[in-house]
Amino acid sequence: MHHLRYSWRRLLGVGPILVLAFALASHAQSASEEQGRVTFQRTCSPCHSTSRITSHRLSHAGWENVVDNMISRGAKATPDEQEQIVGYLTANFGIGTPAPKNAASEEQSAESGEGSVPAKRPAVPALADSQIARAKQLIKSNGCLSCHRMEGRGSFAGPYLGDAGANNSARQIRASLVSPSAELAPQNRLVRLVTHDGNTVVGKLLNQDGFTVQLIDAPGHLLSFQKADLREFTIITANPMPSYANKLAPQDLSLLVKYLDTLRGTSQQ
Repeated sequence: MHHLRYSWRRLLGVGPILVLAFALASHAQSASEEQGRVTFQRTCSPCHSTSRITSHRLSHAGWENVVDNMISRGAKATPDEQEQIVGYLTANFGIGTPAPKNAASEEQSAESGEGSVPAKRPAVPALADSQIARAKQLIKSNGCLSCHRMEGRGSFAGPYLGDAGANNSARQIRASLVSPSAELAPQNRLVRLVTHDGNTVVGKLLNQDGFTVQLIDAPGHLLSFQKADLREFTIITANPMPSYANKLAPQDLSLLVKYLDTLRGTSQQ
């Protein structure tokens, strides 16, 4: 009996320790996930909306391939940070993870650039071939591809158009055409660099630290510079996009909005 009482005392003493250990482990897991989320947004948002990535559901290997592709295109992350990103994406956007419960709040977060999963976009009516051809002709004739890119053609300077409908509602697309904001979103800002020998380079900012800056220019070249080799480094915040309110006929504007709303990321960059 004495031995039995002693055993119970040992168990009662171990109980609080186990509870504390589980609590610490849970806290560490939460902190690790938060770090993964922060690293993911910092690494990916300079090039494109993070909702473009998190709209997918992939396996661990699938997310590894996505991250490897991002790094090959110029995204900057250490091996440890890459593991954080893959772990975060797998845990939150892996195969079988549920869709967002509150579509309204998710859409609002996605619009502000802070959300991790975009609201599910409603289906849009299919356009006739003649309407698609007309919309593409409008994009070409109005010089949109001098800043934007879609179907393997165009410039890397502005936001990619091939997933315009995945990341924006029809209302947002129309607003960006009629009343483009005066300032660029942080992920779409350009930089103007002037080297000591007088060469000027303009491109989309990908990443920077205290010593280097990385960008992608309009033709798609990934460039890296030592800040010590620059005599000028300017982040361009003004949006050069003009309003098309008076440049397009009302029916053409409506058609272009409808067409862009159908683009959900299936076109090649």
